[in-house]
Amino acid sequence: MPIETQSTDANHAGTSPSGSIFSNRNFILLWAAYGVSALGDHLSEMGLLKLQDALDPAKTDTTRIKAVMIFVFMLPFFALGPVCGWIADRLPRKWIMIAADVVRAAIMVEMLAILTGLHRWLLPAGPHGPLPLSVAILPMLACGVFAALFSPARLSLLPTIVRPDQIVRANALTAGLGMIATIASALLGGYLVTRFEVVWNFRTDAATFVFSAFCLLLVRPPRGRHASASSHGSLAAIMAGFRYVRRHRRTGEIILTVTVFWTGAAVVSSIIPAMVKNVFGGTYWDIGLYQGLLGFGLVLGSVALTLLGPALRSELAISWSLKLAGLSGILMTLAVAFRWPASICAVGLVGLGFFGAGIQVSVNSMLQRIVPDHFRGRVFGVTDLCSMTGLLLASGLLGLPSWPDIDRHITWIMALTSFALLAVGVWTTRVRLRRGRFGPMVTFWRNLVELHNRLVARVRRDGPCTVPLTGPVIVAANHNCSLDPLLLISTSPNRYPSFMVAREYTEIPVFGRLIGLIDCIPVNRTGIDTASVKAALRHLAAGGIIGLFPQGGIRPPGETGEIHEGIGMLALRSGAVVIPAHISGTHHSDSVVAPFFRPQRAVVRYGGPIDLSRWNGREKDRTAYGEAARYIMERIEALKPAAAEG
Repeated sequence: MPIETQSTDANHAGTSPSGSIFSNRNFILLWAAYGVSALGDHLSEMGLLKLQDALDPAKTDTTRIKAVMIFVFMLPFFALGPVCGWIADRLPRKWIMIAADVVRAAIMVEMLAILTGLHRWLLPAGPHGPLPLSVAILPMLACGVFAALFSPARLSLLPTIVRPDQIVRANALTAGLGMIATIASALLGGYLVTRFEVVWNFRTDAATFVFSAFCLLLVRPPRGRHASASSHGSLAAIMAGFRYVRRHRRTGEIILTVTVFWTGAAVVSSIIPAMVKNVFGGTYWDIGLYQGLLGFGLVLGSVALTLLGPALRSELAISWSLKLAGLSGILMTLAVAFRWPASICAVGLVGLGFFGAGIQVSVNSMLQRIVPDHFRGRVFGVTDLCSMTGLLLASGLLGLPSWPDIDRHITWIMALTSFALLAVGVWTTRVRLRRGRFGPMVTFWRNLVELHNRLVARVRRDGPCTVPLTGPVIVAANHNCSLDPLLLISTSPNRYPSFMVAREYTEIPVFGRLIGLIDCIPVNRTGIDTASVKAALRHLAAGGIIGLFPQGGIRPPGETGEIHEGIGMLALRSGAVVIPAHISGTHHSDSVVAPFFRPQRAVVRYGGPIDLSRWNGREKDRTAYGEAARYIMERIEALKPAAAEG
């Protein structure tokens, strides 16, 4: 699997190397601004649905009304995405967002007056009956323009005000708060249009944008971030974003996955009103409730990603989230098709939201990590264009043609969407495994090892991995618990060490298969096993890498015990490069199983190659084997941190 690289920013305002993300003033302000503005999003939407009498039983095009509204609002993301991204790379991102909020607030304050004026202008005889859809979409189009301007500026600013290791959590927290606000917005919007005048939906929406602008005014981002090539105001500078995506295949694949996600999101959002009306029955409040279930799933997914943080690789999260979102959609489809209890449909909606959060958060985090700051706005602009192409295609196909009785076909629409998500998830998994440098099976196994070690052992590498990229290598480390071999595997990104393991372990179902995948060498515990020694020498002669523990068995921290001379023999006879590694932060245990379930704070530190030249010419001297083995152990102990945990 490709190693995720991180784009490095010059500095991260409001952060410290050890500070919590919640102590970052800039992030909290940006977080609050996004959350409170998201609170108002569905307030105006519910108001417009009410003005159009969308739940009138006589209407058979509720799906079309909702789809057209989505289409018009998102159209500027498609039409202006690259331009807005270029603006985010050229102008101060904070002030771009403030300007977008202020204009949207002004539009919302005058929304009802604008709608009334447009209605009278288009229908001079005077407005009678529900608001025409052609009138309702125009103010939404104007708001969409400034929302498209806001988006790449926010996504590009975020990684400049948090540390690289906090990017996943920052995106997850932002998405989670946004979804909480969306749930509250949908419910509040339905309540307001049911109990009060529609104008209060628009006024409340305006207040959220004003508060968002105030929070952004207090943000203090790093200075001097736009003095790069992005400052050239020309078509060439805008097109540079497209060229970057075209030249970086990985970025293009990420954008493709988020495009599929937004396509599915448009379909699900469009069919919810018709599903409520025709399948489960209900009112505007119920539309808000079902949309709230989708948002609730997004909150749960965001919480899960906040807890996982960097433990889950973004590429892994994207591929599995796509597959599981597809399965959730299939469950929802079956519930609608066979009129199963509404609770089952609710589970499907929550699942779609949960895994949708995995897709969206992971995509944003990956792009923020791998794209340089001076290209970040334009790449997010291209991302907006592509993702909105999918959204507009879906909502346009549902809303623009006058499909007869389209509400009756929502089951087939949802089924096609679900299988598309599942198929793309399978494709991304195949691409990821085939691209792995170790082959599909070993890459899959390493992904599981890395997930466990990051999540349970919370392993981190202190300093670079010094394992050479080619040639025979022996990685020598101390041995505190049974988890140590996997810690070495997950912290050596370019090569994985094989190990000499007791033969009985190779006979355990599944586990033995995994051992065989990484070419481990079986060893008999009784007597001198010359066959395993010869196998190890052949492995090294072929340019392989072996992980060894000079202590022989598991030892408590600080207790060296007898040093086995076998490592000295293999090192001198093979001529392999010997790399010392020290493992700290794990809990000592003689149990084979317990360390895999006990939380750890493992730290692996690699040292430079050990110079064994003093024993040249003594490749068959057993005394030299012991001396070399003890020296290797001394070099391992020298890597021990001053305050290493036991």
